[in-house]
Amino acid sequence: MGWIKALAIGVAVIVVISMVSVVLHLAHLIILAVAIGAAVALVLKARARLQAGQEKRAKKVETEQAQSAITQRQLDVRTQAVQSQQDVEDELARLRSEIEK
Repeated sequence: MGWIKALAIGVAVIVVISMVSVVLHLAHLIILAVAIGAAVALVLKARARLQAGQEKRAKKVETEQAQSAITQRQLDVRTQAVQSQQDVEDELARLRSEIEK
């Protein structure tokens, strides 16, 4: 009867060691999964920042181009205004000279 108790204790020790091994293995897998998840999250966050930076840069370039186009149009309008004013003054001078004749 003593050998049955010894066998039962031996089986219990083996089961306990197996259970501890399984728990440690699961803990290792959980830690590994958390580490991989954190790495993936960091990569996705970095990618989102990169895309946001590229979009911001593109908007800045578009804004600069639009501002340049507006400035160019304003210069064209001013040039035309000066030209029109000069034409009016020339016409006025011509009419004055005709009246004086």
